[in-house]
This record gives sequence, C-alpha cells and structure tokens, in this order.
Amino acid sequence: MTFKAYLKLSVMTGAVGLMAAPATAQQAAQPAGGTLPQVEVIQKKAAPAAKKKAAPQQAASPAPQPPPVQPDYADQAPQLENSPYGAAASGGAAARAAEGPISPINAKSVLPDNLQDFSGAASRITSSDLDEQRPANTHEALARVPGVITVTDDGAARHSGIGLRGSPFRRSRKVLVMEDGVPINFSTYLDSSTHYTPPIERIESIEVMRGPIVNYGPLNNHGVINFRNLSPFGANETVIKAGIGHTEGSDRDINNFRHIHTRQNLGNVGVVASYSGADTGGAWDVEDLGYNDFYGAIGFKGTNQDLTISGGFFRQRDTYDEDNFDEDEQAAFFRYGRNKKKGNEDGYFAAACCYDLSSYNADYYRLQIAHNYYVDKDTTISTRLFGNDHERARFYPAEAGDGDVPATYDRDDIYMEGRDRRYRNYGADSRVELANRPFLGGLRQDFQAGVRYEEHFFKNQNRVNFDSTGTTGVVLDFDNKGAPDGLADKLEAKSFAAFAQTAIHITPTFTLTPGVRLESYEIDFKSEDYSGSADYTHVLPMLAFSWNAANRTTVYGGYHRGLTPHIIRDVLDDADDFVAPDEEIGDNFELGVRTTAVRGLTLDMAYFHNRIDNYQFGESFQSQSGDRVFSSLDEVSINGFEIYSRLDSKPFTGGPWNFFGEAVYTYADAEIEKGINEDGDSVAGNRVPESVRHFANLTLGVEHKIGWDASVTWTHRGAYHTDADNTPYAEGGLVPDVWLLSARSNLKVTEQLSLFVAGQNLTDEFYISDRSDGMKPGQGRTVMGGFTLKFD
Repeated sequence: MTFKAYLKLSVMTGAVGLMAAPATAQQAAQPAGGTLPQVEVIQKKAAPAAKKKAAPQQAASPAPQPPPVQPDYADQAPQLENSPYGAAASGGAAARAAEGPISPINAKSVLPDNLQDFSGAASRITSSDLDEQRPANTHEALARVPGVITVTDDGAARHSGIGLRGSPFRRSRKVLVMEDGVPINFSTYLDSSTHYTPPIERIESIEVMRGPIVNYGPLNNHGVINFRNLSPFGANETVIKAGIGHTEGSDRDINNFRHIHTRQNLGNVGVVASYSGADTGGAWDVEDLGYNDFYGAIGFKGTNQDLTISGGFFRQRDTYDEDNFDEDEQAAFFRYGRNKKKGNEDGYFAAACCYDLSSYNADYYRLQIAHNYYVDKDTTISTRLFGNDHERARFYPAEAGDGDVPATYDRDDIYMEGRDRRYRNYGADSRVELANRPFLGGLRQDFQAGVRYEEHFFKNQNRVNFDSTGTTGVVLDFDNKGAPDGLADKLEAKSFAAFAQTAIHITPTFTLTPGVRLESYEIDFKSEDYSGSADYTHVLPMLAFSWNAANRTTVYGGYHRGLTPHIIRDVLDDADDFVAPDEEIGDNFELGVRTTAVRGLTLDMAYFHNRIDNYQFGESFQSQSGDRVFSSLDEVSINGFEIYSRLDSKPFTGGPWNFFGEAVYTYADAEIEKGINEDGDSVAGNRVPESVRHFANLTLGVEHKIGWDASVTWTHRGAYHTDADNTPYAEGGLVPDVWLLSARSNLKVTEQLSLFVAGQNLTDEFYISDRSDGMKPGQGRTVMGGFTLKFD
C-alpha cells in the first residue's frame, strides 16, 4: 500500500467517525486524583445503558434498574488538573479521560486520571508523589512502580536502564518510552536505544501501561512509559527549584541542579516556559555528567477546538565511558574501587591513558503540534504532527596496540576514536473517539481508532583523530569530531500503523475491550560494502476486560500480541550479505486485581505471561568495532508476578499524623525455551540475559499535616546474567544482587517555600551495576539538599 493510499484511509477513518450517530453518554465518576484515592469517599460506578426516556429516580433494589442520565458535558471545563483539553466544549472528552476502561483519545496522556476501572495493569506517578519522594532521577521515581526494573550506570540516569516485566534493562531498548505521547527511543524501527529521559523537575506525571496494548507501538510486548509535561491549560504558577550535594568517589566536589518554569494564561492563550540543568558526579571518579534543557508550550483554546504547540532543546555533555574492568580483573575492580584514573595508570583498561577525556555528547531538538476538535460531547478528533532531531556522539581513548594504535601513548600524543550518530524522525498521528455509541443487543460502546505515518533516518559514522597523515594529539569532542573512519552507514524506515479498539459495556460492572493493531514498515540500508531492504507487516490483536467485582475492587486482564523491531546496525558490519532479521513477536497475557476497598489500604497485583519468538539480546562489545553485538534466541518465556501495596494509618487513627508503608515487588522468571549459542550448542533452560528475576522497593515513612514528611527506602535489585550461556560470576557472566538504602525528608516552611534533603546509597555500597561491557560500579553515596519556591 502506498503512502497516498494510507492518507486516503486516514481521511476515510475520520469521515466514518463524523457520520456515526451519537447516543447517550456514560455517567462519569469524579476523578480521584493522584495514585491514592481518598479512602473516605465511596466512588459511584457508572451504569451505562442506551438512551431512553427520562424515568423517576429508583430506590435501591436487587432488580436491574436504568442508569441515571449523564449531564451534558459540552459546556463544562476540563476536569483534569493538567488537562491537555482546553476548549469550552471539551468537557465530554475530559470527563472520559478522568476515568474509564481505555486510554484517553489525546495521546499526550496514555492513562485515565483514575485507574480504578482501567482494563489493564497501569500506574501513575503524580506531581504530588514526585514532591514527596524527591527522586534524584527518573530511575528512582520508576522504582516504586510494579513491573518496572531500573539499573543505573550513571548518576543522572540519562543513559537509560529501564526494564518492564523481565525485559532487558540496558538502554531501555524493549520499552516504548514516550514524552507527551511521542517516542523518545532513538528510532523505534531502526535503533530503539534510549540515552535521554526528560528532567524530572519539569515532569507533571509519569504513566506506565503494562497491560493489553493496542493503541501504541511498536516496542509494546512489555509495556509503555510516558512522561507528561506541563500543559499550557493548567493553573497559573511559577516554580523555582534548586539544590546542591555530593557523590562519594567522584572528582566533582559539588553536584547541583537548577530549575525554573512558569505557566500563565491570558484569556484563551496559555504558555509554559521551562529551564532545567544539572551537573553531577558519576559512578567512576572521572565521570562528570551535565545537561541543560529548555522546554516551552503555547496553547490556544476556542469553543470546540484547541491547539498546543510544544517543543524544546536538550543539551547533554558527559564525561562518560563504557570501558570497564574485564572478567579476569575482579580483584583489581574491588581494589581500585571507583578510582578509574589510577586503574588506567596501572594498565587495567584497554586505553593507554586519559579516560577523563572520554565523553558522551548529545543535542536533541523536538517539536509537536497537537490539535483537538470536539464535534460534540461524544465525538473527538485528535491530530498531532511531530518531529525530532537527535545527534549524539561518543569519544574515547583508542585501545592500545589495536591496528595503527601504538602499545603506549600519552596525553600529548593521544589516540582517540568515536561513534557519531544522528537520528531524525518525523510523523503524523490522527485518532477519533466515538463515545456512547449503540452496540449489539442494546449495549453501549466507546470506540477509538487511529492511524499514524512516520519516517526515520539514521546515520552511523565511526571517527578517529588519526588518519593517513598521522595526525594525533587532538582531543575529540562534539565540536571536533575528527576524521571519518570509513564510510557512514545510512538507514531509513517508513512506517504506517493503524489501530481500532472499542470498550463494550456488557453490564454496568463489566467492560470488554477488543482491539487490533496493524504495523507495516520498510527498512533500507546503505553501508560501505552493500545495501539491502526489508518489509514487514503484522496484524496484532488484543482482548482486554475490566470487572468491578466489588466496591472499589476491579479485576482486569487480557491478551495482546506485541511487536519489537530488531536493532540491525551490527548486521552491516558483521554479515557477508544482508539477511533481513526476524522481528520479535510476542503473545502476552495478564490477570490482575486492584482495590482500595479496605480503608487505608491500596493494593494492585497481577500475574503475567509472555511468550516471545526471535528474542533479541545484546552480547558483549566487539573489540574490532567498539560496538555492541546483538544475537537472537528462537523463543523465550517470561512468567511473573507484580504487586504494589500501601498502608496508611490516618484513616484508622485520625489526627495530624500519618504513618505509612509501601511495598513494591516484581518477580520475572525469564527462561530460554529454544536457542543456541555462538558455538551451536543449545542454551534452552537458561535464564534470559539481562533479565532481573527479583526487584523490590520497600518504604517506611511518616508525615504530618503541617507539611513535614520523612521516609526511608530499601531497594533490592536481584542477580542477573549478561550472556545466554549463563556463565558464573567468576567467568564474568553473573551480576550479584544488591540492597541499597535511600531516604528523604521535606518541610513546608510557608505556602510558597519548602525545603528538602535526600540521599541515595546511604551506606555507600560498592557493587557491580552491570558487566555486559565489563564491570561497572554503581553510584556511590549521593546526598542532595535544596528548596522549592512556588507562587502564582
């Protein structure tokens, strides 16, 4: 199918939506707000039905009764605190986004505000949660979400390490990571690595959807994470945040972060302007991490439509390296601690000198235009245009004695290499929601459909500071990238995706949601030796349900088929000829329950099972190219269990004090069902590489109504293997488990001013965070203190 045909299909989809006749709307419960609903309030479950003549109010009776008629939301203001809906007529869409069994139509938010009746496993970290927890980075914030596993190999968590339900965590390659509904993986179809997440200071909330997924993709076998920025349609505010601190083992004396944003509304126009920045020490003594981030949004709202234009620029400059101790140097690893500089001087690394010159650099530009048109209170069309340009380059001292590099060299005669990559992605997404439509047998449904077209461009160029003329002694960085080392690899992808799902309200307490997703894309390669192309098309069904089994207790679950495109850049270096890789296809099941029926107790737990074919994983780095090798396993299975629970004392005792405990635990047993290693031997029965079996986050805390709170957290990251052979610890394959202690405290001084202090790894554990590219230590003890000043 050509792009012109796809465009026609998009127009036809919208036309069908406009022709559908509206029926009576669903009664919307008031949003609970935040992760924990107020336990004193009993929420009323909506009772859907087809439109009928008005009837007198019925008394409670065991016999089924017609539901109350929903008020007309057409003239109501949006109900969400940070709603992406701004128009006067957006009340219907905003009310459905407040709570319901499926995602809101506006893709900026992937979850309804109240998750009680959502048809799948999902979690939201709210702005209130972030203010209370004071996470140092996005990894620490996500550690309290069931199903999520985070592994940090840098102090700022920019070099992302997020896994979901047993997926490999490194660079978050198997998770669809989004910002305001747009993927921030480098390229979801060509290279899904992630070295960027937005600064935590400008994030309004973090949404995690783990259950049946049909409206987002690809990379949807394990789940979706969405970072939501401030909407220009929210309340007026100006916020200033700043802090200073220190990381043990780092050459940087003082860490710092700074942030300021303002949101102002002038009639029908709202604006958001934000700046964030940080400089912090890393895991090694020579690591020094820093970024500057600028974000802005402007919104225009009318009677029946609103428009938001948002975008930003993120500049990252890290002294950061991926060369670490080899498996036969474990004694030296613990002897030198975080002193990489001394270890390098004593010859324990590949380079002859100068790891303080290693760097990771990135410039990231992005732009999004989002338009909502409210045809009536039950019909919404949401359309987005988006694009981003992400240029990243990593430079490092060359391996001593490799090729033209001498066995010894010094800073004045430095030999350096690097990888220079640029990603450009453009796309358009259009969705339609037809709520409260009739279905078979007098039932009612909320229907959604959408189409998306994207183009991706990826250029991969190796660099050196020495060439045929023998030029050396020049430090490579983002301003001086050096000479090309061979020709660049160029990769392109064009994709078309479409989805349809409908929430069918079988009874007032039971909703069934069938859906289907189409993914069709083509990839093209051009390298120094050859070129190639491949086409892929997949139909991915879904079936989900939610059942309000008892008061404030919902059973949910379902099935979806997911897709994970393979990372293929190494094929250009290693294969004699291009062979199109088989992408990952997964069959994913879950069954769970969430409840707030018991006063003071929140509980959400789920069982999940994934069976995935052609499972790709990262092997060790290649010495000849300095890049990562990717291999595949024929079939893997992941069986697991996740739980979130929180208990608060205040609903039982009353008074100004609240003592609370929170427990998050994820168990993921990821096993290789079929697969062979590089020697042709079977590895069936082994654990899947980079899949953590046990992950727990346990918190105890206290808070007082005057605005003071304090809590401590123990985080357990279980052991995992880094290779399919599951080689033991002594041979470099196993990463041992670790417990880490963190704590934080907040004090509200005035209505405008609050102070905080927070610390991570307070016992200063020296441990291995990862060893897929050699043994890398985790971050040392880090303490930070600062303030937040907020006013209208």
